[in-house]
Amino acid sequence: MNKLKLILLTSTLTALFACAPKPTVPVKTGYLKDDISPAELQNAANYKRYYYTCTNFETGADSYLSTYFPLSRESRMKDNFGIYFQLDGDKARPFDHIENKALNAQASRFEVTYRSYRPIQGDYIDLVAHEHSSVYYKNHQGMRMPWLDCRES
Repeated sequence: MNKLKLILLTSTLTALFACAPKPTVPVKTGYLKDDISPAELQNAANYKRYYYTCTNFETGADSYLSTYFPLSRESRMKDNFGIYFQLDGDKARPFDHIENKALNAQASRFEVTYRSYRPIQGDYIDLVAHEHSSVYYKNHQGMRMPWLDCRES
């Protein structure tokens, strides 16, 4: 009888603590600022701006995207590399560099992956950039769904 009570107590405690919320781990936000002013981004000495025309897979409409690459020496350090993303004139949002992946043996073709610091429209966004195009993916409930297909304009 004592063994049965011990098993019942152990299984109850295990079930109870298995359902308890796990402590949240803060999201690493990287080097870039969450809130950067348009005036700061317009400073050509500090940021290189690129323009893109994008097709939105969700709406079928065209969107206009600007990306800003920091030019400071500090921004090119391994843990600081990132970009700012600004869609249709909305707030500029920081993206962190995740990886470079060679697509051929000579590494003359490659893709670069970035991820948004914070959710955009409810989901974290991954950018997969190639030489002449880039695709932005929403990470929705563990699935990567294409969101924007962009070409430099």
